Amino acid sequence: MSPNASTIRSPKPETTPRLRFFPMLLFVVLVATGMGKAQTVAADPGVRGGPPGAGKAIAGLTDSQKAFFAAAFAQFNENQSVTGTVPNTSLGLGPRFNGEGCGQCHSQPAIGGTSPATNPQIAAASDQGAKNQIPFFITTNGPVREARFPFQSDLRTPDGGVHDLFTITGRSDATGCNISQPDFQGAANNGNLIFRIPTPVFGGGLIEAIPESAIRANVNANRDAKRRLGIGGRP
Repeated sequence: MSPNASTIRSPKPETTPRLRFFPMLLFVVLVATGMGKAQTVAADPGVRGGPPGAGKAIAGLTDSQKAFFAAAFAQFNENQSVTGTVPNTSLGLGPRFNGEGCGQCHSQPAIGGTSPATNPQIAAASDQGAKNQIPFFITTNGPVREARFPFQSDLRTPDGGVHDLFTITGRSDATGCNISQPDFQGAANNGNLIFRIPTPVFGGGLIEAIPESAIRANVNANRDAKRRLGIGGRP
């Protein structure tokens, strides 16, 4: 029941000045910090121009490290075919794949980055006569995507693995191969389809260079504090 006039009491005299003080204090803080001003949203500037600031070897490497980087960079840039007989390819594609080489999908703003502006999966789907259907979530100007099924076909047993978009069926260098693509539309209809786009690999070599002993020491450091904060994991 709503209170009537007879049940409403005025604040005690000693609290009234305090109640008036806090709104004024808040106003002063907002104005002093600029938060009291009208806020504007800047337009998205789009892709940054100029040369990329990543994708090359870091300074200070030894000759051996430079050679290792150059070899890995060349391999990352290779396109692959089933037999290696297709011009400008190396041996190693199939039987299922998302792209024909690492650098196809990891190329923006430089090799090792993320999706390029034009999705290379469109061309890869039919390269060398392959008979793949383009999944509904892959578009020419959309991001490169890999698909995962959270659950297996029974929708109860955990899956979570990557289900490659394409197969080598129909390719001129894969005579006799006849395997089917996963049913992505069916998975989507069942709410069992999630995606991941290419994550940049810049700095991956630096992570690999961290000694295992350092990783384990960091895991064990401040263990009690991390447990209280819900921070956990395993090396």
